[in-house]
Amino acid sequence: MGVAPGTAELKATIARMEARLDDDPHANDLMQSYRDLCTRFAEDLSDPRDVLLSRAAALMMIRYALEGESGR
Repeated sequence: MGVAPGTAELKATIARMEARLDDDPHANDLMQSYRDLCTRFAEDLSDPRDVLLSRAAALMMIRYALEGESGR
């Protein structure tokens, strides 16, 4: 079993994923929904690590959806 990444690593990964998706014109609507979800995660989850993991999972879902649409 691997070592769980720390919050610094999660933040760096999220920042990279956000930057990539922000540059993708096909992701505009999904990224707006993601930003709305970020607010919701912060309000509903008390553990900062849970917030980061939720954000990362949402970004992965956006990427998956975009890959399915374009066949990438």
